[in-house]
Amino acid sequence: MIRQEFKHYVAGIITASLVMVIILIASLALLPHTRTVLFSTYRQVILVALGIVAGALVLAEGQNRNKAVFVLFVLLGVQQILDLLYNFVPTIVFPENVFAGHLYFQYVSSGLGLFVQSTCLAGCAVLMNTRIRTGLAISLVSICCAGVLLLELHPLLTNSRYLYTTPDITDFRIIDRAWMNVYQSNRGKATPEIVASQIGLSRWEGGRRTGELTYEETVRRIKEIEPYLFGNNYNMLIYRPLSDAWWRVNTLTGIVILLSILYWFFGGSPSGVYFERISVILLSFCIFEVFHFYTYARLTNYSDYLNYFNIGALLSLLTGATLILVFLLRLRFLLSHEGRYYESRLAHGSVQVARWRDSFDNYVIKKFFKENPFKARFLTKTRRQ
Repeated sequence: MIRQEFKHYVAGIITASLVMVIILIASLALLPHTRTVLFSTYRQVILVALGIVAGALVLAEGQNRNKAVFVLFVLLGVQQILDLLYNFVPTIVFPENVFAGHLYFQYVSSGLGLFVQSTCLAGCAVLMNTRIRTGLAISLVSICCAGVLLLELHPLLTNSRYLYTTPDITDFRIIDRAWMNVYQSNRGKATPEIVASQIGLSRWEGGRRTGELTYEETVRRIKEIEPYLFGNNYNMLIYRPLSDAWWRVNTLTGIVILLSILYWFFGGSPSGVYFERISVILLSFCIFEVFHFYTYARLTNYSDYLNYFNIGALLSLLTGATLILVFLLRLRFLLSHEGRYYESRLAHGSVQVARWRDSFDNYVIKKFFKENPFKARFLTKTRRQ
């Protein structure tokens, strides 16, 4: 009966995932869309599938706190659907607006996406590893994430084209025009020293001009900007503020997840089965995100960016696939008699319940410790009187 119920859930998950994939393929085949990056699309599809599996867990969970954990993962999957719509919305809804894709990317994919991701990951970790009340935990995490994002991205709220007016881009425009003029008039020869003799650049503090650079400082600044003058490399300069925001916010999210894990490890009571595994995977996901976006913010070559992006998307895809596997293991456990009893005991008195030992624990014991060939002692010593 239990096995049949699990098969019923899995069949529903597979059906929903296949429907989502078929709709996506049909949309890409029939509707106008922007150029898609293969690994990025794979990553988004996996995270949507993760949201579908999380939805099944919401139905199977018996405790409201655990339901809240997986509702957050469902929201993460919904955000990935919005990311997939980036391929279609700008070209279908705003075909005449050349900035439509840019605006959608910075506000929906990056701004809202970063808020949802950081809130969901940190919120899940806090709910799984602490005993803070559900509503209070989600409220605190949401407010903190919103506050951090306002500090990071507030210029975008007052100026939708802020990324095209940053000090880096302002200097880039001046240097690019001067470089082309020198290149054309000098028979294909242009150097930072020649360009510096024909332009003046501002000294910046934050986003404000505070003076003019000297000739030597101008040469150094031109050398900094020079790699971005060729091909599509300027994209790295335009989106650098967003990349910086992503790695900094993911660093803070990772710290919250790590602290929640340490709290559970040193002083917390037993949590739901597989929750500690999920927490470690979420921490790994944040570490990958920090590495990726910190690297993106410092790359000067767009081709290198595409290569790193594919690597990053592949790692995210593998992380999402691992989470799906762990979610399915938890779903199977919850549908068993032992799982229902264990989880109900946790809800009513976690301090009186030992941590559940699963197949992963058995594997570690077998691999790294001396295994007792007997399941239990059949001879016991008695104290002599």
